Amino acid sequence: MTEGLGSILFVCTGNVCRSPYLEWGLRGALESTGGPAIRLSSAGLAPLTGHPMSSPLLDRLLDRGIDASEFRARGLTEAMVTRADVVLTAARGHRQFLVRQLPSAATRTFTVLQFARLLRALPSREGAGADLPTLARLAHQARGTAGASTEHDDIEDPWKRSRRVYARSAAKMDEVLERVLEHLIRR
Repeated sequence: MTEGLGSILFVCTGNVCRSPYLEWGLRGALESTGGPAIRLSSAGLAPLTGHPMSSPLLDRLLDRGIDASEFRARGLTEAMVTRADVVLTAARGHRQFLVRQLPSAATRTFTVLQFARLLRALPSREGAGADLPTLARLAHQARGTAGASTEHDDIEDPWKRSRRVYARSAAKMDEVLERVLEHLIRR
């Protein structure tokens, strides 16, 4: 990996499905592509503290050669949000809660789908390979031109649902990680 770009904190509800999958999925993608060093972490607003990642998502990562078996859920703290260059949530409700609690984080907190959409709206790959504080600033500036956040910016919570829901949620997360990765790797 090359020089570090900063840090991303992923946030969901229980920190056993969406946020750890996004964290470990991006970690694996960066490692396999020789991408930049980025500090990645995740936490939950109502965590199942100490629990491993849900097995359907853990198995999906293992199938891709990513061993996240050491992962354990933890709760979100103000310090985690303060230290993160970018905070990416699984759903709009998570973002709304965070921004209400920590208004100072509003300009660098997005749903992960919104962040990818905003980066994609930038002209001619502006910001590709930039550090994370710069990407957060560019994405925040693009909010006005790329359209308001909608229910399409939410990743469905698969917790204790069918394998089909897990697969659908994971496919959406894989897709958005590919889009984010495009902006993290210098080409």
